[in-house]
Formats: sequence, structure tokens, C-alpha cells
Amino acid sequence: MAIDTTTADSTAGGATPAWIWLTQVRAFTERCLREVRNSWTMLSVVLALPAGMQLLFGMQSEDVPAELVAAMAIGTGTFGAMYICLYIFGYQLAGDLADRRYEAYRSMPLFPSADLAGRMLSGLVLAGVAFVLTLAAGVYTGASFGLRGPASIPIVLLAFVVTCAFWMIVAMPFILYAQNERVAEYAVPMLAIVGYIGTGINGASVELSPIEGEVLNYLPNTLPTRLLVYHLVPGDAWTDAGVVPPALPTGPEYIVLLVAYGALALAVGTVLLTAVLYRRGWRP
Repeated sequence: MAIDTTTADSTAGGATPAWIWLTQVRAFTERCLREVRNSWTMLSVVLALPAGMQLLFGMQSEDVPAELVAAMAIGTGTFGAMYICLYIFGYQLAGDLADRRYEAYRSMPLFPSADLAGRMLSGLVLAGVAFVLTLAAGVYTGASFGLRGPASIPIVLLAFVVTCAFWMIVAMPFILYAQNERVAEYAVPMLAIVGYIGTGINGASVELSPIEGEVLNYLPNTLPTRLLVYHLVPGDAWTDAGVVPPALPTGPEYIVLLVAYGALALAVGTVLLTAVLYRRGWRP
């Protein structure tokens, strides 16, 4: 069944569908953020996990080039964003399934896309806080950051947003299949840990990665990380920093791939939420 905007319109007393959609996005965002604020476990993951890892790395790494510390901080910050998106997005969705909230949602004039956008906006805010705190920990431990140029701003924002969106959607099939909060809390976030370790701090330290070569410029966790390293770390001492080879992904084809990752994630997430959770067919 298509989204019933007529019902939504009448329910809101004549407000336009766009306004209703924005209102619902805000409601889902606020609700997700409020739930994190009231949970010491989720709050500590956001505020302490990736930043604490960076502080621990920094305290154990004396006489390390500043570029290496900066690359490590970005790799760890990306890990934190992935972990938060997998854990909190998945845990809250699993909780709603366990509490049978979607049985009520289906009877309400809700836009599934507003539900998804609100949850993802909440995850983006939380991941952004964790990422900034991790970079701050990097500065405290000897790293320095700076934009390579004005064109770096949209690329940095795109790389971070796609990272968050992609890994939130990755959590969805596991949650929908298992429908278990323990799976969301413990098993799903392991994907971030495996990616972090298995690709050398998300591609920020090639010598630590069992995967070598150009493939590090194409994986959904290493591509945005290596883009962020190139655009946020000043200088070109990449060999000393252990970031190359392979050469960093600076060409437009890598931006196209990043956009494709983001578009694929949004398409899959919208279809899963609309068809599986709201049972309104395959169209958003």
C-alpha cells in the first residue's frame, strides 16, 4: 500500500505532507536522542569509547610522526562512527520490534521514510559527536588537522555521512532476521571491530592490515577513512605515516563510488523499512 498522505493531511489539520514529514522526522530524532541520553551504557559508548581508544594509543606512542597520529585518530574516529551506528541504530530498532511498537506504527499515518530519516539523523549526530571527540583526543596526543582546501569541505562531509548511513543500514537485515536486542547489542557491532582490525584501522595504517593493495581504496569502511585522511591531515608525508601504498583515493571516481555506497544504503533501508516493517509494499 502506498503512503497515505491524505490520511496524514487530515490528521494534522490541513498541514502539508512535507510539513508532516518534517515533524515526524523531528519526533523520531528527538525520541532516539532522548533514549541515548537516558542510557549510561549508550552514552558512554558515544562519549568515551573511540576517544578513549585514541588516548590509549597516544599514550603508548612516543616519537611517532604527527601524520601517523592524525591518521590513527581518523581511523579510530571512523571506527567509532561505525560502531555507534551499528550498535545504537540496531539496538533501538530491535527494542521497538521487541516491544511490538511497529504493530502500532502500522495503524498510524506515519511516513516510513520519516521514521528512517529520524533514526539516521539521530545516529549521525551521535556519531559526529564521537568523531569530533576522537579528533580532539588525537590533537591532545600530538596530531594536527587542517583542511587541504575549500573543496575538502563537501568531500569530508560526504565521506562521514555516507559512512554513518551505510553502516546503519547494514545493521537492519541482522535486526530484522534475529529480532533480538542481545544480537543488536553484542553481535552486530562486531562488524565494526572486524572491519577496524581486518583493514588496518580502517585503512589508516596499511602495515597493520592483512589486506594489501588497491582494494583498500574501495571497501566501504576504508574508502571514506582514506579520503578523510587525505583531506584532513596536512602535508604529504604519507609513507612515514604508514598510509601508502596504495596511493590515497583522490580521483573523482572514488567520490562516485562513495555516492553509490550512500545511494545503495538509502535505497535498501527505505525498502526494508517500508516493505518489511510497515508492510506497505516496495515503494516508499
